[in-house]
Amino acid sequence: MTEYRDVICCVQGRNKFDAIREVVDHCSVFENLLNKDRFIEAVIQRELVESTGIGRGVAIAHGKVRDVGRIRVGLGLSQTGIDYQASDGKPVHLLFVIGSSPYRQVEYLKTLAAIMRFVKVTDVREELISHAGDADFSDEKEQRCLDFLHMMAEQHFATFFDIKFRSHL
Repeated sequence: MTEYRDVICCVQGRNKFDAIREVVDHCSVFENLLNKDRFIEAVIQRELVESTGIGRGVAIAHGKVRDVGRIRVGLGLSQTGIDYQASDGKPVHLLFVIGSSPYRQVEYLKTLAAIMRFVKVTDVREELISHAGDADFSDEKEQRCLDFLHMMAEQHFATFFDIKFRSHL
C-alpha cells in the first residue's frame, strides 16, 4: 500500500506554478514518470488556459501526457495559501495535481468525480487543511477523511468512485 506521504505533501510556494512543481517533485507517486518536466509543462499550460482553482480553498490542476500509464494524483497542502486566481478569489490550501493520459478520459473523469465528492464536504476539507503544516494524519479519526486518505494512498479513484458513489447517483 502506498503511504500518505507518497501522495500528500506540504507546499511552501505561494505562486501556483511553484506549488504545482512542488507537488510533482515531492509526491513520489510522480517520480516514475518518463518525462516529469514535460508533465509539469502540460499542467502549467492547462493552467494558463483557465485557473483550476474551483473555490473553497481547493484547486485541481491536471495535465495529460501520452506516457502516463495510469492516473496519478498528488495533493499539496498549503498552510499559508496559494495565490491561485480561484473562482472565489480566495487562496488555495488544497492543491490536487492529476496526471493522466489523453487516452484515459473516462478514468480521469471518475477520478475527478471521486475527488470532488470528498472536497465538497466541509468537514473533510477543513480536516485536510488543518493538517497543512505537517501532513501527519496518524491520529485521524473522522471516517470520511480516512476514506479519502485511503483512496489517495491506494490511487484507485475510478474503482472507488464505482464502489462508493455509483449507487448514490
